[in-house]
Amino acid sequence: MNTALVSGVRLSGSPAVEAFLSDFAKVSEAYEYDWQKQESFAARAAYLNGGGYKGDRAGLAAALRAYNTALGAGADVLANVELLGRPGTLAVVTGQQAGVFTGPAYSIYKAMTAIHLAKQQSVRLGVPVVPVFWIAGEDHDWQEVAAVLAPAGDATVRMALRETFDGDKRSVGLAPIPASLFDGVLDEFIAQLAETEFKAEVEERLRMAALEGPALDPTITWGQPTLADWFGRLIAWLFAGTGLVICNSADPALRRLEAEFFAKVVARHEAVDVALGAGYSLLERLGYKATVDRQPGNLNLFTYVDGQRLPMQAEGDQFWVRDRADLGWIRPELTDLVLTRPELFSTNVVLRPVVQGVLFPDLAYVGGPGEISYFGLYREVYRALDSQMPIVYPRESVTLIEPPVARILEKQGLTVEDAFYRLEEKKQELLEREDRLGITELFTHFRSSFGEMYEQLVCRVLELDPNLRFVTEENQKQIAVQINKLEEKARQQHRKNCEVAIKQFERLKSQLQPAGGLQERQVSILPFVAKYGPDLVRRLVTETSLEEGWAHRVVYLGN
Repeated sequence: MNTALVSGVRLSGSPAVEAFLSDFAKVSEAYEYDWQKQESFAARAAYLNGGGYKGDRAGLAAALRAYNTALGAGADVLANVELLGRPGTLAVVTGQQAGVFTGPAYSIYKAMTAIHLAKQQSVRLGVPVVPVFWIAGEDHDWQEVAAVLAPAGDATVRMALRETFDGDKRSVGLAPIPASLFDGVLDEFIAQLAETEFKAEVEERLRMAALEGPALDPTITWGQPTLADWFGRLIAWLFAGTGLVICNSADPALRRLEAEFFAKVVARHEAVDVALGAGYSLLERLGYKATVDRQPGNLNLFTYVDGQRLPMQAEGDQFWVRDRADLGWIRPELTDLVLTRPELFSTNVVLRPVVQGVLFPDLAYVGGPGEISYFGLYREVYRALDSQMPIVYPRESVTLIEPPVARILEKQGLTVEDAFYRLEEKKQELLEREDRLGITELFTHFRSSFGEMYEQLVCRVLELDPNLRFVTEENQKQIAVQINKLEEKARQQHRKNCEVAIKQFERLKSQLQPAGGLQERQVSILPFVAKYGPDLVRRLVTETSLEEGWAHRVVYLGN
């Protein structure tokens, strides 16, 4: 695969994130480590293996072994699971919600970055470093995971589950796959895939992964496959042979390892609230705006009530379910409950990264712009819970360029930067270059000449009767309308003559900036897999390498 870096692409519209990527000194106070410096990795490794990581390695390995085996993981993954059970092994963690059809392609690039970084640091630090993908199976944001775009010829098609999910607070990893996936949506997605020698295998994987039984304890799930199961099996298939270990945050085996952490949160919720407030104040002092809403009194834990995942509140020694004041506990009661029934609780966006560090010896976390932003609020939260923020590392950013798109760029003499930033400008240049008549100049000259001649004509007509002024003015307006119409017709015909080239520009836009955004944030990777083979993701991993610093990368596919 040939690759190239593209300057000027922004990972997000957040000034804080852009500073993190290009001028880290501006935001360094908000993070524990500078992600660009190798000494940060050495220091973090020393902290973890010097007593900073206190997790249950044996319990973690047992949970991961069971889950990855259920996903159909290979020997390489299970070997990495065993490594995580041994002292000294570190992890690079990343994660994403379980989106339909694996969600936007950036989920794939997160995992790819984690694999690259783990391999790099394993060599540089001289200790095993394992890449881990965290499926956010506890989340209940169905609207976010329920849709994705799929390339369809020169356009894109939105594929979405048909359920509305209004008020549905069930975790994606604990609820059955919505019925509409099997009742049309899966068939529609497959129908959009290109007819290639690889389509049959992709279709088989999509169907079988959605029909296989639950990967978690069937007494906790509903005994049916979930979106998280489907997502996990597809990720395991796409990354087969790379050693990527997958975990599901909704796994009850992991929850049991989190029980002591939950108890600490109950005991220190006031300190956590103060620490989070300090993060907001710091970000404001640095001149940036927080992207996570702060709700004073939020325990930052959810609890499950009748299958619904509901937020919890706290004040002093009193704890209750938000909007359900009838469900409450005093501190000793809640402490006992989280220790004996930890599967009834889960963390919110504030404590999720902290609990990842409780479970894993997290050398680094690979995140996108949203995660980079909210990590910047949590440095003191980690400290309030006797922990330390890992290195926050930006995910790789990728646009895939297919051979027909590459040929258009070459034929039209366009750079990739042109395609990203100057496409409309370049299209207008093409139209002007191909305009043999010089339409603009032709009609401008005609209007000028006509205006002079018409004024002479009016002067002679008014000699007959000055009251004809209104008639001449109205007549001039009508003639101007007809001239404008003729010019528009000429332009339309010119555009028709350039129709092939215009369609090529439109194809560039739809392929490289679908729905007006970066390709990685809009479309699923699976249509590309159907075109270029089930090993596409593995080839992306093996044939690309981690770049120093951060830059957007284009990868040229095929021949």
